[in-house]
Amino acid sequence: MTHINSLLENGCNTDKKEKLCRSRGGESCAFDGAMIVLQPIADTAHIVHGSIACCGNSWEGRGTLSNVEASLHRMGFTTDMDEMDIIYGSEEKLLNAIIQTNKAVKAKAIFVYATCVSGLVGEDIESVCRKAEAVCGIKVIPVNAPGFVGPKNLGNRIAGEVLLDHVIGTGEPSLNSSMEAGIINLIGEYNIAGDMWNVEPLFKEAGMPILSRISGDSTFEEITYAHRAKLNVVVCSRALINVAKEMERRYGIPYVEVSFFGKTEIAKALRMIAQKLQNTEHKIQNTDRESGLSLRDKVEEVIAREEVRLAEKLKNYSHLRGMKAVLYTGGVKSWSFISALLDLGIEIVAAGTKKSTFEDEEKMKAILGDEALLIEDVTPANLRRLMKEKKADVLVAGGRNLYLAVKEGFPFVDVNQERHIAYAGYEGLVNFAEQISNSIRFFSQKTEIRGQGAGGKGQKPEYEIKNLQSEISINPLKHSRTIGAAIALQGIDRALPIIHGAQGCSFLAKVLITKHFREPVALASTKLFTEDVVMGSDENAIKVAQEFIEKQHPELIGILTSGLSEVKGDNISGAVKDLKIRNQKSKIINVSTPDYDGGMEEGYANAVEAVLESIENVPTGKTRKVTGRINVLAGSHLTPADFTELRGMIESFGLKPVILPDLSALDGSRQGFSPISSGGIGVNEIETMAASEFTVVIGMSMERPARVLKERFGIKYTVFESISGLGGTDAFMQMLSALSNRSVPSEFERQRRILVDGMRDAHFYYGNKRVCIAVEPDLSVQISKVLDEMGADVKLAVVPSYSDAVEKIQAKNIIVGDLFSIRGSFDLLISNSHAENTAKKLGAPLYQAGFPVYKILGYNSKITIGYRGTLTMINEIANLIV
Repeated sequence: MTHINSLLENGCNTDKKEKLCRSRGGESCAFDGAMIVLQPIADTAHIVHGSIACCGNSWEGRGTLSNVEASLHRMGFTTDMDEMDIIYGSEEKLLNAIIQTNKAVKAKAIFVYATCVSGLVGEDIESVCRKAEAVCGIKVIPVNAPGFVGPKNLGNRIAGEVLLDHVIGTGEPSLNSSMEAGIINLIGEYNIAGDMWNVEPLFKEAGMPILSRISGDSTFEEITYAHRAKLNVVVCSRALINVAKEMERRYGIPYVEVSFFGKTEIAKALRMIAQKLQNTEHKIQNTDRESGLSLRDKVEEVIAREEVRLAEKLKNYSHLRGMKAVLYTGGVKSWSFISALLDLGIEIVAAGTKKSTFEDEEKMKAILGDEALLIEDVTPANLRRLMKEKKADVLVAGGRNLYLAVKEGFPFVDVNQERHIAYAGYEGLVNFAEQISNSIRFFSQKTEIRGQGAGGKGQKPEYEIKNLQSEISINPLKHSRTIGAAIALQGIDRALPIIHGAQGCSFLAKVLITKHFREPVALASTKLFTEDVVMGSDENAIKVAQEFIEKQHPELIGILTSGLSEVKGDNISGAVKDLKIRNQKSKIINVSTPDYDGGMEEGYANAVEAVLESIENVPTGKTRKVTGRINVLAGSHLTPADFTELRGMIESFGLKPVILPDLSALDGSRQGFSPISSGGIGVNEIETMAASEFTVVIGMSMERPARVLKERFGIKYTVFESISGLGGTDAFMQMLSALSNRSVPSEFERQRRILVDGMRDAHFYYGNKRVCIAVEPDLSVQISKVLDEMGADVKLAVVPSYSDAVEKIQAKNIIVGDLFSIRGSFDLLISNSHAENTAKKLGAPLYQAGFPVYKILGYNSKITIGYRGTLTMINEIANLIV
């Protein structure tokens, strides 16, 4: 395995031991870092050998773009290890997974990634890859970067070593290859949002065409002959400087470090590359035969022409001059975006350095001067303070700070890997100026924007449930228990879920949950590293929880286990008992959520169950039921707007609902930014659930928590499979009427009449339409019942894992599988945002629902339950299939 210490040191000034790239910074993990480097190779498959969280939380989550036809970089592949794989080993499963993947997608090569779980149990992925290579006849390459070995930056470099050991130097350009004329390699550029598409034409026009890209918009073949380049151009030295240095040693290829962000840096980069090429011992054609211009002259011609065009376009943004910015990003962007901001006339009043190397800091000082305000503390609280104290006009940072800005009303521009707008090159600087201008203009209206406000039953068809889960899951539909539990705790006021695992576990989960809800979420990590895995990590959980208790004073802390902590056998229940003895300020619960077992619905229910188990015992006979108070246990399939609608429906009958969890807290109404959850049900209110008269359960996955209330406090319950559709909503109304001893309010009678009318209007479009549903079981039940009422033909329902709810889905065929397992001819696909490419391949429109939904706006404001929600769904679907 790659020597970890050498990779940490490589690329840093190592005369001081602490200059190891701040390797324990608040980033993601080594696994994520390796994927960032390798996954952009678009004609290769990337198999994650581990439990579902690693792939499920990250696939299709990066902004890298490619013109390569295969586009495998947009797909997810995982062995989805379960408990039996951990006990008995899963190397044979991995071998079969590789073979199945090769047959399914015809990749040019396959990368196989070790993760925390597979690394901890000692899976020998190297030997499996050798066997698979012999069977498949293509390169099958092991990537040993389990999350616990270090941070994202280390994973970047491990991936670089993998390319050096297995790919670079193994091929030659063909005589007919259009790449043969290329003379430079781009290293550490991932074509985020199409950055390099703004830059590559400049190289070509200047007579410096690209041979290989490592790795944005690349093919496997072009990287095999990267050793034939005359110069390596390193864009992100923090990530892949080890590749450039080793290629210089092995092949004698010199390298330069550059940036393409901002006018000044682009011109500097082009000139530096031209100068280095002219100085290299590899003689190149210094004079263009057609124009008679030297390489340097051609570069100057390109720069002059582009700067004239740029100046004309930037006239529209002259109002930005004199404005102030706070910048927080990492690597090459930490100093190159300083240059870009200065090119626009924007003053940098503070710059964060937590994700920057010391070399990056020196470059930042060289541009800003020694007196520049460089800050290590980039917590939301400090960024908020700096924005206000420095009177900054815009925050330029990564997507994790987006909702700090949104909630505080700060103009914001995202410059990290999740963005969708290209900022490299001359055209990229125009885009950058436009985004800054638009954000400042929008938030200049913040007083108006933010405001203060004022205080029919279908017959169940014959069906067969098939479990199509095999050794490989391609484009997984499944999400981990951990992510479900983390979502549930967002609906409790002043709560904090802490994932006990590698830092990538929380980082990737937080990114995905935030993308879905478009809200800041509370989620922390114990950040386990190699020494914690070896020496034990119970104390880590206690220490992290104690720090949050002392600083943030949460009312509830939920310690969620991960595959890593469960496999290594950490005694979290013991740690929680210890914490309870030390601390009387916060309620502390332990939620067992191994990501190798079950899925999101189970994890969500696990968290709710743990919360209910924590309610203080009431002496027998001392519990007095409060008339009209009912508990509501609502499933993970409801939107934040549904929770508000649900409360309104119940209160209309004069009843007092206690909703756990209450995810209306994520509907966009939060003000300000907090590291702990804000809004939702309070801990004190949860205690009152013991005295409620009745419990209403929405979604079959929530029945187990309801049993806790029945067994502990004698509270009866009713489970509603769905409260959407005409029949489901009617049944819900009848129950509320019976509980309250009141007639159904006239407003709902009117809503029902409107729904019936809408159903009659729309049913013409639904008749015999072939539909495929691919969502979690509870939501599949809800949607299929509505479609059944409308006369649609649900040919296929795909669920990520089996549960009792599967038996209630109204579909001809039901399979436990993934998005790749969908076959057939359909008029409509209903699934999450990951299914966009699946819908295109099927030639069917996509109705986005479930988790995650991040490619459309307004999903969390959408009501999907009751008469009103049903009508909205019916009309939206009809508009897609008409």
